Amino acid sequence: MSNPNFADEEEEKPLDPAMEKVRRKMVRLLFISSSAIVLALMTVLGSIVYKANRSSTASSAQADRTAASEAIPAARQELELPTGFTIDSTSLSGNRLMLSGHMADGSRKIIIQDIGTGKRLTEIDVKPAQP
Repeated sequence: MSNPNFADEEEEKPLDPAMEKVRRKMVRLLFISSSAIVLALMTVLGSIVYKANRSSTASSAQADRTAASEAIPAARQELELPTGFTIDSTSLSGNRLMLSGHMADGSRKIIIQDIGTGKRLTEIDVKPAQP
């Protein structure tokens, strides 16, 4: 069966001038809107690629800084403790060594040493809370 809307003998008639003008406007609008969508999509994809490259560069720079700050500890180091300091416990986190202990007078002290650089980072005097 053939389609009744398109008869073999019936050819497509040209549009009247008013409808042809409307059709041209619609084609022009379609072209402009399609171009705007393609341009917007290219902008979004470009910004994604830019941010991905920028973040990978930043993360590699951060990794370089982290690697530099976490230097390999020396094979042998000497740690000079305050006179009268007795070690109660130690803890190691990354390249930081924490020594907790008490002094000869009974006061508590915490010493934090960076074993990567060999430098003492801080000494903390622990005092009981006053009622």
